[in-house]
Amino acid sequence: MLNLEEQITRVWTPEVRPLVADAYRCYSAGSPRAAIVSTWTAVCADIIHKLHQLAEDGDGAADEVVKKIEGARAKADAEARRTMQRVENGLLQNALDLELIDFIEHTQLERLEQDRHLCAHPSLRPLGDVFAPSGEYARAHLVAALDALLVHPPTQGRKAFARYREYVTDPAFVDHAGHLVQMFAQRVKSSTWKLIVGTAAKHAMLELELPEGSGITGTVSADRQARCLVAFAQHDRDTVREAVIQAMPRFNKLSIEQQVRGLTRLGDFDVFTDALDATMCEKISAYLVQELDKFPPQHDKAVEVIGLVAFGAIRARIPALVEAFEVRIDPHRRVDLIMANPSPYFASTVAEILAEAATYRSAEHFAAHGLLPIARFVQPDQLGGILTAWAENQDCRAAAQMPRLAALFWREAPQLHGLAAWTDFVKRVRELVGTDEWYQYDELAAQIDYQEPPAAS
Repeated sequence: MLNLEEQITRVWTPEVRPLVADAYRCYSAGSPRAAIVSTWTAVCADIIHKLHQLAEDGDGAADEVVKKIEGARAKADAEARRTMQRVENGLLQNALDLELIDFIEHTQLERLEQDRHLCAHPSLRPLGDVFAPSGEYARAHLVAALDALLVHPPTQGRKAFARYREYVTDPAFVDHAGHLVQMFAQRVKSSTWKLIVGTAAKHAMLELELPEGSGITGTVSADRQARCLVAFAQHDRDTVREAVIQAMPRFNKLSIEQQVRGLTRLGDFDVFTDALDATMCEKISAYLVQELDKFPPQHDKAVEVIGLVAFGAIRARIPALVEAFEVRIDPHRRVDLIMANPSPYFASTVAEILAEAATYRSAEHFAAHGLLPIARFVQPDQLGGILTAWAENQDCRAAAQMPRLAALFWREAPQLHGLAAWTDFVKRVRELVGTDEWYQYDELAAQIDYQEPPAAS
């Protein structure tokens, strides 16, 4: 049997919780008539509190009712009492219109309201009989009120879903996870929440076209919906997983190009990668080999697929990506992929890229766009290899912008501060450049507090 005491502790509005406790005490004491009256009182108070919250969130309809309530409270005269009676008579309709309850819950609470009137005004019974509800009848009303309204936040349905669709297409869209969860997860009904999550999953995975006049393309919408989906998983991972699984059969039927874009969009989202179909991954692997055989490795179609190497879960499912990235494409293309999607994986490859720089300008490009974007991912055991490749390649060591880029690398990698590799690097480049003042790497030396070793006697 439902534990009412536990349900009471879950009542959303703290100010209403004592009123619900009063109703429960009346029921427990064997006074069902008083329990029904107290339950209705709690329902009214709860709706009014939630109307205030919706008004604060900018809901115009809620704000109109709140203004009437505040006006009546300011006067506290006979007219104010009549105003509050009119407000109370319309509260259930307000709750239905604002989607705090649905039409079935409205019917249940309307029956509570009618029984409250019979309990409070016994003369309403024909022939003067007094309405005498049973204890279980009073309990049923209390359970219905808790389930329909009292334990829920000021949630909404269709309006919340409409707000979500408008927000995703808004030019001012911001993908802050906390804001997305607060706006579209914490204050929506469970059915609406599932609809929002399902919509996010389908658009993110399937690139659905938007109605004409939406203001953004299906691809832009998919990118935004993907960021929403990841944020929503922080709040309700199970619902997101269910939505992704439901959309996966349609994703498996998309063109290779669409699938690659979907994998790029959601490749670092484990809920998505866990649901990937093995056959689809095998198909993309075969497509990659085919494109590399058909076109030069630097061809855009091949490189787009190779970019998936950034994601660990996809690398594990399509091993051919690693060989394609590290062997089949030139360092310029590798740097383009690093810049497009910085990933910890690339930290292990950047030393080789720097070593392959064949001109001053390519060295500067590799450092600025291949190393700096992944500086935060470089591990202590990788630093020595990167700096050695830099120092030993004359085109890296003596390019005009490289001393400045070395200082930027140090600043972008605080996890590497204090390591001896920095000192060894400055010492080595100074040995190699001799007395050339420009390539002494003075800025980096100052940052690491480099001390020139004493001259040999």
